[in-house]
Amino acid sequence: MRSSKLRWIVFALFLTSYYKMQAQNNSETNKARPLKELIESKQYRFHPLSANTAKGKTIQLTSEYFLMVNQDSLQVDLPYFGRAYNADYGSGDQGFQFKSVDFSYTSDTTKKGGWEITIIPKNESKASKIFMSIGSGGYGTMSVLSNSKQSISYYGTIEPISK
Repeated sequence: MRSSKLRWIVFALFLTSYYKMQAQNNSETNKARPLKELIESKQYRFHPLSANTAKGKTIQLTSEYFLMVNQDSLQVDLPYFGRAYNADYGSGDQGFQFKSVDFSYTSDTTKKGGWEITIIPKNESKASKIFMSIGSGGYGTMSVLSNSKQSISYYGTIEPISK
């Protein structure tokens, strides 16, 4: 008698945890679907929350910085913290601010449902390559490589472009 009650309790707990896991998987799938549409349509905005310098320092960002991909255009406004190897004389601008319509864009999916994105702006001296690694939850990292500055990475979120 006692062992049959114990079996029913274990069975009920197993059934409850199974349905809870199914509901969690469905909610993750529902979150990833709009994100997949944003990345495949090349219409999204990366909003950095923090910057990580080449020396390992993390800086929390409070201003509205961004990288925006809008099909055939790229707009970047990101801060820079680190060492510049050469700078324009008299220039107080140390960040990455540029617009480009001439760039290459490749996107690959990862095994865990995320994306690896590579953007190579052409005819742009400030940034030579931009690598993004986006998870299925919408959070990700972005690294910017430059010929004239140390590399820097950002942690942030992918958002739809607000009109």
